[in-house]
This record gives sequence, structure tokens and C-alpha cells, in this order.
Amino acid sequence: MAEVQEQAEELATEEQVAALVRDFYAAADADPLLGPMFRAVIPDWQGHLAVVTDFWSRVLLGTDRYQGCVMSAHGKLRMSEAQFDRWLTLFRQAAEANLPPSGQKRVMEAAGFVDGRLRHWQAAIRDRESAPRPGS
Repeated sequence: MAEVQEQAEELATEEQVAALVRDFYAAADADPLLGPMFRAVIPDWQGHLAVVTDFWSRVLLGTDRYQGCVMSAHGKLRMSEAQFDRWLTLFRQAAEANLPPSGQKRVMEAAGFVDGRLRHWQAAIRDRESAPRPGS
């Protein structure tokens, strides 16, 4: 158990995870491409930051506070390719500013996975929404 904790601490501390999330969302909120979209879908910023911090704490530190589903949590969100690209850029900047190199590598691997899944998910939704309806 101590070995797992030691490995997690090499990736990040809870404080660094919280700073990553806080800095990313501050940058996203100020961003002209992401800010309006985020403000439209996040009614409770403090609650959202707590949930997202729990998610990234699970990824980096192996905590079990996050029990949700990333895909269903983003089901109503519609992002353009430019918005996905900006999301990754701002997230990478926040990771570089707040995490040690090993944590940056791990969090960006996970962010890349989430990004790919969300892009695929949204493409499938767009395809389904644009498909001809039977009898039309």
C-alpha cells in the first residue's frame, strides 16, 4: 500500500491536482472559444470543479471519490474540432504549470483518451442526428 501511495505522489499531490483543475477552468472560462460554451452548461462552477478534481485525483492518485461516467456526463455537450483542440491545449498548459513531468505525462495520456472517446461519441451523435428518418 505504501508503494502505491509513493508512486501516486510521484505523479502529483492532491494540491497539484486541485491547482490543475482550477487553472484549467480559469483559462477555459476566459477563453473566447470555450468560455461561452462552458458557462452555458455548468450552472454550479464550484460543484463542477469538485467533481472534476475528484475525477483527475482518481486518474493520477488512484483515489475513489469519483464514481461517475465521463461519457454520460458530457452527453449533451456539443464541441467543434476547434473546441476540442483548444481544450487539450489549455489542459496541457495547466498540466505543465502544476504537475511534475511524470504527472504531466500520465494526465495527458488520460486526457488524450478522454478526448478521443468524446470526439468519437459526438461524431456518432452527429451522424445519428443527421441520418434520414424512416418515412421521410
